[in-house]
Amino acid sequence: MDMVNSIAQMSMSMSQANFQQGVQMSMMKKAMDSNAAMMDGVLRMLDSVPSFAGANGSILNVRA
Repeated sequence: MDMVNSIAQMSMSMSQANFQQGVQMSMMKKAMDSNAAMMDGVLRMLDSVPSFAGANGSILNVRA
């Protein structure tokens, strides 16, 4: 009977570890998607900044 309990306990532990790994992967994917969306917005903002002919840069006035 002890062998059966050990197998059941190991099965439950493996199932719990698999669930935790799935949750962690989902959270990481959500964070990566959020960061990608934020960077896309920053890149679009930088593309909208006016540049001047003959100048080596642009003027960006930002307030936080």
